[in-house]
Amino acid sequence: MAVRSLLSTLVCASTVVACSATAGAEPAGATCEQFQSTPSIQQARATAAGADLTIVLCSNPSTGYSWGEPQIGDASVLKLVDRTVRAPAEASLPIVGAAGAEVLTLRGETAGTTTLSIGYGQPWAGGAQGEWTYRLDVTVR
Repeated sequence: MAVRSLLSTLVCASTVVACSATAGAEPAGATCEQFQSTPSIQQARATAAGADLTIVLCSNPSTGYSWGEPQIGDASVLKLVDRTVRAPAEASLPIVGAAGAEVLTLRGETAGTTTLSIGYGQPWAGGAQGEWTYRLDVTVR
């Protein structure tokens, strides 16, 4: 009985540590300043199957620009599970025209490698397209 209790405690403790390490991982993405100096950014990240990976991208929908639909090379490896727009962090009161962020949450599905690509532009016919581009190469273990 004592061995079973100890084993259960170890399994629970290792699960908490693994989840905490994934949850505390630095998000991928780029700030407005990074995109202004380099309009096309490429990064790479690794994650575990079943774990979430967060991308935080500068966004300012009040300008008419927005991030398009993310393109995932192999949807069996990685899937989009959530997409939200975050207001500017430093302002206690909303500032009209201030940049916020678009947050994409992805989940590793199965082991493999794939690429997520997304472009920032004006979504209407004749609008500016691909002003900024972001590419993330993802390895799921």
